Amino acid sequence: MLEAARDAIRIHLETGDHLVFDPREPELNLPRGCFVTLRSAGALRGCIGTFDSSQPLSKNIPRMAVAAAFQDPRFSPVGKAEWRQIRIEISVLGPLEKISSIDEIELGKHGILVRLGPRSGTFLPDVAIEHKLSREEFVMLCAREKAGLDPKEIAYAELFRYEVEKFSE
Repeated sequence: MLEAARDAIRIHLETGDHLVFDPREPELNLPRGCFVTLRSAGALRGCIGTFDSSQPLSKNIPRMAVAAAFQDPRFSPVGKAEWRQIRIEISVLGPLEKISSIDEIELGKHGILVRLGPRSGTFLPDVAIEHKLSREEFVMLCAREKAGLDPKEIAYAELFRYEVEKFSE
């Protein structure tokens, strides 16, 4: 998975093409969502993902790697001089579980999805630990910064949790 993500970034950087990935491992043909996180010198350099589980990991991982490297609006596109120093992390998403209370979130274990109508936002499990957030801070920050909800709207939002399997270089 990590090799496919790195190859996808390299191929796109060199040619603008997309990696055609035909995995030998049957697990990579399973339909699962994923996030690809890029770090440079330990700092976040890009992170894009999808909950779309209609596509197999063999398609989602290269797509999300390219998106994280070149389409994350928070960062300039990864350049030829830096791509080899980028460290890649892949989070394979488990199923979404609708929850009714933030008490059902285990910090560091669960990622969250906050949704109200067409607006939604997510945080991977590591965000709570990296930023030393309480459950309430984790949910409120995600709702405000990722879903764009104001405090009055948050009470009406749906809340989901999910687990991830993480692989990193």
